[in-house]
Amino acid sequence: MKPKLIIGAGIGWAATRSIMFSLPTCNHGICKEDHLLDELSHKSVLLSIKTASQLKDAVNRKKKYDYPEDIWDNVTLSKYINLYKNNAKGYDAVTDFTNANQKLPMNFLVEIKQRLEENFDIKVIMIFRNPVRRLFSECCTWYNNKWVKTEQPTAKDYFMEVLDTGSLTKSENYTYHFDNWKIAGYNPHHIIMEDLYTPESNALQELKDYLEVPVDLYPTAYWPEKGVDAPTIEGLKCQKSDTETLSKEEYEYARKKLTHQYIECKAHGIYPKYAIDSW
Repeated sequence: MKPKLIIGAGIGWAATRSIMFSLPTCNHGICKEDHLLDELSHKSVLLSIKTASQLKDAVNRKKKYDYPEDIWDNVTLSKYINLYKNNAKGYDAVTDFTNANQKLPMNFLVEIKQRLEENFDIKVIMIFRNPVRRLFSECCTWYNNKWVKTEQPTAKDYFMEVLDTGSLTKSENYTYHFDNWKIAGYNPHHIIMEDLYTPESNALQELKDYLEVPVDLYPTAYWPEKGVDAPTIEGLKCQKSDTETLSKEEYEYARKKLTHQYIECKAHGIYPKYAIDSW
C-alpha cells in the first residue's frame, strides 16, 4: 500500500499550524514548511528555502531523523519523493504544510502529478479564514517583522494600502489557488476555519472522512476572533500576529473593498456553513 502524503496548501494566517498539530499519527517532515516543492517549481534557490534550512525546528529534526546534509541542495522530484517516503515509515501519513504550496503553478502541479500519485496516496487540504481578518493578520506580520518596505506609519495603514494593491503573497485570492489544485486533478478538500472550530459543526468529521487518519483538533488563537487579545497557545506564537485593532467601521470598509472575494468564495462553496455570521 502506498504511503499517504498530506499536502497542506495554505492558506497562511488561517490556522494551518493548528491543523498540522491536529494530526498526531503523522510525521511532519523536517519542519512545517520545507519549501522543497516551492523551490523545485522555481528551478532556483529561494530566500524562503534558505530561511527554512536555518530554523531551529529544522536543525533539530534533521539530527533526529538523520536527514542528509544536502537536503536543500539541488532539489529534484526524486529527492522529494524519497525523503517523504522515508518520513512516512511507521506513520499513518507524512505531511508537507508549506503554505507556499498554495501558489504552485498549475503547469507544475500537472507535471508532477503522475510521479506523486505513483508513490503516494495524495490528500490536499486548504483552510480558509474570513478574508478581512486573515489579510489583516498577514499585513501585521509582514509590517512588524519588516518583511516589506513601506512608508506607512502603522500596520493598519499598511493593511489599508494592501486593500488597494493586493498583498505580496497574493494569499487572499482563495478561489484562484483552490481552483489551480482542483483543475490540476488533485481533489483538494477545503476547510472553513471558523466552521472547523464551531462545536456543532460537521466540518471536523468531514476532514476526518477525507484524510482517513485520526484528527485530534488542536486549538487555534484565531477563533473565536479576539484580535490583539488572542490567547497564547503552545506552539502557536505565529497566531499572536495582530498588534492593532480594526474598528467596526474599518472592518466594514475593508469588507466592502474585498466584496468580490466574498462573492467568489460563496459561488465556489468556500463559505461558512455553520459559523454563518463569521464572514
